Amino acid sequence: MKTASVSARARIVLAAIRRHGSVSRSVLIRESGLSGTAIFRATEELEAAGLVRTGDTVAIGRGQPSNVIHIVPDAAFALGLSVMTDRADVVLLDLAGQVRARREITLPGMPRAALLDAAVAFGTATVRNLGVEPARLQGLGVAVAGYFVAPDTVNPAAELDDWALVDLQAAATRQIALPVAIENIASAAAVGERLLGTGSRYASSCYVNVAAGFGAGIIVDGALMRGRHGNAGEIAGLFAMTGRATPNLTTLRDTLTDHGVVTNGIADMVARFDPAWPGVQQWLDRHKASFSYLFGALRYTLDCEGIILGGRLPRVLAHRIIEAVDWPERQLPVRRDRPAPATMLDVAVLAPDLAGPLGAAALVFHRNLFD
Repeated sequence: MKTASVSARARIVLAAIRRHGSVSRSVLIRESGLSGTAIFRATEELEAAGLVRTGDTVAIGRGQPSNVIHIVPDAAFALGLSVMTDRADVVLLDLAGQVRARREITLPGMPRAALLDAAVAFGTATVRNLGVEPARLQGLGVAVAGYFVAPDTVNPAAELDDWALVDLQAAATRQIALPVAIENIASAAAVGERLLGTGSRYASSCYVNVAAGFGAGIIVDGALMRGRHGNAGEIAGLFAMTGRATPNLTTLRDTLTDHGVVTNGIADMVARFDPAWPGVQQWLDRHKASFSYLFGALRYTLDCEGIILGGRLPRVLAHRIIEAVDWPERQLPVRRDRPAPATMLDVAVLAPDLAGPLGAAALVFHRNLFD
């Protein structure tokens, strides 16, 4: 399938069809602002490329009956790999945005070459098991826990030294012979949650990624905001600047250890998490002010529809945090009987180790087919 030959107009239409899954041409005309002729030509082009199929005609309102256009899920696939200090996961995403398979591929020391090979081997074997040619793999998205210092070059924690200060896009492309997209883990998770999780409710949102570290991904009008260097959402520094404790899972594990709860790393703590453990309430009490400050700062500066608390944070604890914080919406003054438009404070619904690789895979489609 030669996706590079798909026109810019057809890419816009394909993105709209993917959002719906199935949609009539009349709806596409109304939502896109394109003419009926332009929509017809775009959908014909996409059908010729095997990306969509035309279904039955339906009558909508008083207009003429219109064909329903369906996305073809198996027309294209993308791989997403997330690499954290203690865990690596890979998913296979189809064109309809559904996860077809996923696997943890953690290796000691997180060696870059071995993890890339493992991700591609997983994807190739899985699409073959689905009866699909590996040529339909559009590429690999890689999400790494770290901040950017140059395009496609991240500076992660010491545990990920093999991924540090290397042009990852160039190195990975040479190794696996597939298009590669690089993103940091919080931004990728924001894209994943926007695709299949709580973020789908909001056109604009901020996904707060709580893991061994702390960061965020920002979605504006459905698109990821990366910033000048790719580091939009590097919000952990706000805590140090204001003398507040950073509320991450490293400090949670330390607090639990101090209270006699022994865990074998963050992954084990998350997997076995019990909200009744001694130390949980103490950690929450210590960091309530930090969360209150952060949520307020994001609410006032971003003016987004929703702030989503996620990452690897146990969801039961995320709900307790939201219940405990001092949230501006509860105390904002009302002028002339008209309150300011509200920002929602919400909890991610995707599994803690799914949002990152899912978002990384989605970025491949956006760069190759939709944008």
